[in-house]
Amino acid sequence: MPLPAKSATDMPERQSLFLSPYFIGVLAIFFAACMNTSIKGLSANESVIIITAWRYLFGAIYAGLLWLAFRPEPIGLRGAPFHLFRGAFQVAAAGLFFWAVTQIPLATAGALGLTGTLMIGPLAWVLLGETMTKQVFLGTLAGFAGAWYIVFSETDILLGDFSEHLLGYLAPMLASLCLSVSVVLLRFRAQTESPIVIAFFANTLPALYVLPIFFMLEINLSVLQLSGYALAGFFGLGYWTCTTFAYARAPAARIAPLTNTNLIFASIMGFVFFNEIPPLSTWIGAIIIVIACIYVARVKEV
Repeated sequence: MPLPAKSATDMPERQSLFLSPYFIGVLAIFFAACMNTSIKGLSANESVIIITAWRYLFGAIYAGLLWLAFRPEPIGLRGAPFHLFRGAFQVAAAGLFFWAVTQIPLATAGALGLTGTLMIGPLAWVLLGETMTKQVFLGTLAGFAGAWYIVFSETDILLGDFSEHLLGYLAPMLASLCLSVSVVLLRFRAQTESPIVIAFFANTLPALYVLPIFFMLEINLSVLQLSGYALAGFFGLGYWTCTTFAYARAPAARIAPLTNTNLIFASIMGFVFFNEIPPLSTWIGAIIIVIACIYVARVKEV
């Protein structure tokens, strides 16, 4: 029996789906979840500082190869100081979050990391002069209430315990603050520079911050570790390339809520690779944060 002929519009529709900024935005979050999972696995045999250094070294190599392959436009040094400044926040965010996933479950870190979406509005108000309504402010407070519910429920902070376990819960929120600053600054360039150029700067200039680590610490490598670092660098490049593509082609208020999918990816990967089952308090807090993120995003669209 002959198969039905495919419509002439099937292929363009499929291509438009894969090129949709929303699909690319979700793909960026998937890459980020894969990177965090690889970092957590590598941390069993190496310090987070060295892992971060290798991640950016390989990211710089991949970004250079990507630019050589496509050559979207000449890369001048005019934008280098800006990207170097933004890169400091990027490296800080990466180091803090990478350390966090070694201390707490991936899903918990992912839930607390969602607070970054809530920080973009206030930061855009401070850095870009954008308006921030009362509704956005209240939604942001509600989201952080969910985050602090997780912290209070799963740590002994109320008993004055400020051990590494507590810091593991606070690190994702501080990392989200640094990442949000980096994303808000990225909006200065996302409309004028191609995603490949921005990905090049986002992976090469931050490598300058971590390069001294290779000269300061003793490094012993195995083939398996090197492969893991290379994979983490690839996922990192994929995250920044897709993020830049998405933010350049759709309103930030519609792209930012896609970060919520990280909770799904982190939960699945944490269970599959590390047998992690977060407590109920994580899910209660995460639901509050997600609802707050969706509310803030809808308020911004009105």
